[in-house]
Amino acid sequence: MANKSKKEAATSNREDLTSHIDAFLKGGGKVQQIPSGVSGQTTTSGPRQIVLSHKTS
Repeated sequence: MANKSKKEAATSNREDLTSHIDAFLKGGGKVQQIPSGVSGQTTTSGPRQIVLSHKTS
């Protein structure tokens, strides 16, 4: 792939993705459309900040 141009690589990737999607759908897979604004985040509780170290005396 090092010898391919960016355009050729993009076309190859697109064709590869298309074949994967076709195989998924032919295998009985279904595509679910998620509305805009819906998050995959399952919980909003818990610490909001990262603690890098705990100082001990």
